[in-house]
Amino acid sequence: MHIRPEVFDDRAAVYAVTHAAFAGIDPMVEPEEVGLLQNLFECEDYDSRFSLVALDDSVVIGHVIATWGRINGEPMLGLGPLAVAPEYQHRGVGSILMQSIHDRAEAESLSAIVLLGAPSYYRRFGYEPAGARGITPSDASWGEHFMVRVFDEEKLPRGAYQYAKPFGV
Repeated sequence: MHIRPEVFDDRAAVYAVTHAAFAGIDPMVEPEEVGLLQNLFECEDYDSRFSLVALDDSVVIGHVIATWGRINGEPMLGLGPLAVAPEYQHRGVGSILMQSIHDRAEAESLSAIVLLGAPSYYRRFGYEPAGARGITPSDASWGEHFMVRVFDEEKLPRGAYQYAKPFGV
């Protein structure tokens, strides 16, 4: 397996992996995560440094993206979606993608990354409830599912987090 930045030519494969990873009961219905990705790739808060693919040989088997959001005008990455092809799930692909995006964030001296996700999954990557760090979600009902991974406590802004526009929150 190899991790590298996503490029435009990867996008059809990224959409296919995301569709498969988030498919519901009816595989003919496009998951909302696919449309979200399409909009994230086109928005001003997309940063190619934080869109990574996992490859098995030359085949895209996973993808993670983080786009710029804001707290009181201060930029902070918001992660998601993370997708791994179903046949590669439970093999560490998601973990490697998460570690890779964290490594990039730390290399860029970022303060933190936020996400909305399952605490039982994301705690293992150092995520904790964002509210405990003074970061509030745009939807209070998210509760403990709105999480933050802190890299630099001293630079960490506090306040309401606003995701990139395609998230709609």
